[in-house]
Amino acid sequence: MDDVPGIQEGTPQDEFHFNNIEDGVDSGNLLGEFLAEVVYKHERQISNVGGEVITRTLKNTNEDFYNNNSAQTVALSVARDTLDYRVDAEIQGDVTNVGDVVIYDKQLNGFKVKYTGSAPEVTLKLYVHGGNAA
Repeated sequence: MDDVPGIQEGTPQDEFHFNNIEDGVDSGNLLGEFLAEVVYKHERQISNVGGEVITRTLKNTNEDFYNNNSAQTVALSVARDTLDYRVDAEIQGDVTNVGDVVIYDKQLNGFKVKYTGSAPEVTLKLYVHGGNAA
């Protein structure tokens, strides 16, 4: 007999209690896949933080306020993977009669920029972020 007075009965030592290692292995594999996906998404976000800074001087040679011809095509030094990039413009120097700065016709390798005011010349610092640049 195995009955010893004062000894508490513990977990039974049988197949039901010891043959569930598959659940633990599967959980570990799922956790590894999840963490790999998280790392991948963070790498993409980090790659979108870096960008480039471009300085351009736009000139309006028309004397007519309504026919501003300051549009200029800006090439990116590194082509983007997507059109999901952001361009922020900062006016350098005199801001008199600049109007709005418009970024349009975005492409993977560049975009167009213009201003809407009557100023004869505007210098812009353009900050390009995102688009998963390689």
